[in-house]
Amino acid sequence: MLNPSPVLTRLAAILAFVCSLLAPNVAAAQQATAVADTAPAAIVPTVNAARAGIVPAGAQKRNRLPFVFYGGLGGAAVAVAAFHVDPDTGGYRDGWTTATNFPDKAVHALAAWAITNVGVDLGVQPKYSAAAVCAAGTAFEFAQGYVSVYDIAADCIGAAGAAAWQSWRARRRAHAKRSG
Repeated sequence: MLNPSPVLTRLAAILAFVCSLLAPNVAAAQQATAVADTAPAAIVPTVNAARAGIVPAGAQKRNRLPFVFYGGLGGAAVAVAAFHVDPDTGGYRDGWTTATNFPDKAVHALAAWAITNVGVDLGVQPKYSAAAVCAAGTAFEFAQGYVSVYDIAADCIGAAGAAAWQSWRARRRAHAKRSG
């Protein structure tokens, strides 16, 4: 496929890192808008309480675990690009059935599935977790030196499958909670 230059490889890693930093802000803004529409006035802190660092009763602290997830993905992408952990020179026929000692594309899909589920477990919305894992998988491919679109596709398919699974489970739980 492609054999990108080191500048392009680092650019992809930096782009994945920047996206991982921006995604929580977008998610937080969307969540804040939804909460602002439904939040009772008693939860919103006053200016004096904010200056004093006092949080009113009933208000929850912001979950910081999604930042750990995004930071871990971004940091891993940057580390792989900087230290060339898993170089791939290419020179072989790449496809869905690339001849390897292990099922390469299945490993990519299952790893993306698992990492996406970790993100959801840490409090990231499924669609944002999947997008971040897909971006990190793409950055990883560019950092290797040989870009396999099949590996990227397997990463994104695994991440999208996990996001769909987690979304379905959340809807099912919500329905069961309303019914029971």
